[in-house]
Amino acid sequence: MKMMPLWMCLILLGASAIAQPATEQEKNKAVTRSFFEDVLDQGHLDRYAESHAANFVAHSKDGNMTLQDDLAAAREERKAMPDMHMTVNHMIAERDMVAVYWTASGTNTHEGMGFPATGKHIVVPGMTLFRFSDGKIVEEWSVFDMLSVMQQAGLLPSGK
Repeated sequence: MKMMPLWMCLILLGASAIAQPATEQEKNKAVTRSFFEDVLDQGHLDRYAESHAANFVAHSKDGNMTLQDDLAAAREERKAMPDMHMTVNHMIAERDMVAVYWTASGTNTHEGMGFPATGKHIVVPGMTLFRFSDGKIVEEWSVFDMLSVMQQAGLLPSGK
């Protein structure tokens, strides 16, 4: 019986630890997962701005893109591959950043992204790093193998 108060304290401490509010990193990961799985994977591009700040900037080797530019690029990808599927393979969060290793796949059945329709199935992995502020994505850096995409689409020789 003397052990009962000790056990009750341990149980209460354990329960309070479980009930802690989500960390900022966990919240940012949830926004990231929702963006990939609900917006990009399901094609709900009308919900794009729910996860992004109005002053969002996507950085690339060709320069910076605004939220409207990034959304237009997503629409082109979805147009070229209407059955596009996005899979989140791994995700890591630290401070205000979330890194995602993802895989995109789909069939290039329509013209889009500057490509003709080829009817070819494409699978490409990539990585995106998001920076968050106030629960919204404010910056993005993404990389993926466009050469592989063009080869799989039959637009360039495979090099094999």
